Amino acid sequence: MTTLDVRNPGLHDLIDPEAPIDRIAGGLGFTEGPVWRGAELLFSDIPNKRIARWRRLPEGSELTTYVVGMSNGLTLDQQGRVLAAEHDGRRVVRVADDGTRTALAEQFEGKKLNSPNDIVVKSDGAIYFTDPPYAIQPSVPGTPRPEGWYKQPIPGKEQPHNGVYRLTSDGALQLLVDDFDLPNGLAFSPDESVLYIDDSANKYIRAFDVGSDGMLSNSRILLDMASDDPGVPDGLKVDSQGGAFGNSYAPQGTSL
Repeated sequence: MTTLDVRNPGLHDLIDPEAPIDRIAGGLGFTEGPVWRGAELLFSDIPNKRIARWRRLPEGSELTTYVVGMSNGLTLDQQGRVLAAEHDGRRVVRVADDGTRTALAEQFEGKKLNSPNDIVVKSDGAIYFTDPPYAIQPSVPGTPRPEGWYKQPIPGKEQPHNGVYRLTSDGALQLLVDDFDLPNGLAFSPDESVLYIDDSANKYIRAFDVGSDGMLSNSRILLDMASDDPGVPDGLKVDSQGGAFGNSYAPQGTSL
């Protein structure tokens, strides 16, 4: 039985120290955006251009394709519908169970979005998402991108920044922050007073106060992860006690 390699005993406040680690699926490409929808785990299988679905049935576990199409980060809206940040499609969409996709955001000020990466929904129904340029000119799998590639002109890139956006319930798209290098994962604190956002290029997590109008202010670095170790902050979640959890990826291997 494989158990967790715990570096901070505080994890035991949430997870039993004897909890086993199970591999529930394999043979996938590059996975992102896991989200529970009832008893189903949905996640993006990016190279295979699908949202995969894992669930445990009476006869055993099952891994199938939920819907086909491009996606990266996933979340649910207040009605339990799937929302996807389509990094390769350069838009944010709502995905129906039959695979129909409804575009919610594709442009800002008449220019195409870069490649939406991760996405969260606030309790008032507003959608927040990050928009780095990874998929405008995809890298060759296994080949590292040049140092500082995101600061150079990228053919096809229309936005002058790599921003963080808010899509209101009435469909208005607002640019919240425009000074990120590579914005990635994002998550609210339990009371939604703070929004945490990764900057993969600079290896830190920033925190912002969330105003009553949904706008962001008081930017500060919550955690600086700069080191010589491989990997950069990527996905981000916050538990019910306010603890932030993240994963990292090594851009020397694959850049998405």
